Amino acid sequence: MRRLILPTALAVPPLLLLAAGTAAADPLTRTGGSSEHGDVGAAASAQDVTFDESDNGDGGPLTTTARNWSPPPCWYAPRWNPDQLNEFAEEAWDPSTETGTAASALGWMWNHYDSGEPYTDFNAEEAGNGMWWGPVENPSEPDLLERTSCSEIPFWVENGVVPDVENALSPQVLAELAYERIRVPDTEVTFSPAALDGQVVNLPTWVWAESGDYDQVAVTATLESWDIWATTTARPTALTIEPGTPDAETHPASGSCPINEDGSIGTPYPAGDGDGEDAIPPCGLTYLRATHDAASYPLTASITWSIAWEGSGGTGGTLPDATFATTHEVQVNEIQSIVRP
Repeated sequence: MRRLILPTALAVPPLLLLAAGTAAADPLTRTGGSSEHGDVGAAASAQDVTFDESDNGDGGPLTTTARNWSPPPCWYAPRWNPDQLNEFAEEAWDPSTETGTAASALGWMWNHYDSGEPYTDFNAEEAGNGMWWGPVENPSEPDLLERTSCSEIPFWVENGVVPDVENALSPQVLAELAYERIRVPDTEVTFSPAALDGQVVNLPTWVWAESGDYDQVAVTATLESWDIWATTTARPTALTIEPGTPDAETHPASGSCPINEDGSIGTPYPAGDGDGEDAIPPCGLTYLRATHDAASYPLTASITWSIAWEGSGGTGGTLPDATFATTHEVQVNEIQSIVRP
């Protein structure tokens, strides 16, 4: 595939014009639920990425555990056939409106796409055999500089070819965009003693979740015009308990409780069992010091989700683990006995 690289001295003005054009179209649609980006339409344009969220959760977004990874802030997608890019150029690339370097840059663009250096008539003779790819901003990216960092000028890609260009739509890039859409259930667990303002010094607090509370979720992203797709799946692997104070012990000592195959966590407190009061829970914690003066400990319960993906063409792999956390304000008392629920 021929890469289209504007000479460095001429690069900025036409790319700014091109970036202005990318903001006009919404590149994302969604199936399997409502979306702030709209529903799939019959006339979806070639750059549309569609999302099937029928297997997604209904809670909050994940937070990646990787310090230097995030979903792509922008990407390259099939955007124009030859006539469409020609029409875009007629509106946006008028050298007569500029002077100096800007005018030279626009002249270079016309030579490149229209005057045989190397393309003629915006590659009209190849119409139907490929498309011009260009940048698309990720509407979820808050940083404007990041959102407009895909700075390649339009490049031609033959039908069905996945271009070897960073952030060009591919199964892996689609998997990363699907990752961004994943929603997981709130981290809700059961405590015993049940009252978070009634925990007791040196009395183990049992923590558990019932079977099926935590199941895997998945989102599929598809670029239908190029017949590529990826399904990203988040599978819960552990509940991590952080007591909110060093004056506590976690059970197990790591504070990480594995999630069982049926989606449950830990074991319910054995009510009515005479040994229960002194037993150490498989998942829980023991506070060693009381809270005082109406203060509380911020107990955080977070689920770790393992992320994997599979895509068209036998592709697949893993993406950074992610977490979803909930914080509970806990008060701990110094008393001699308590009746558990």
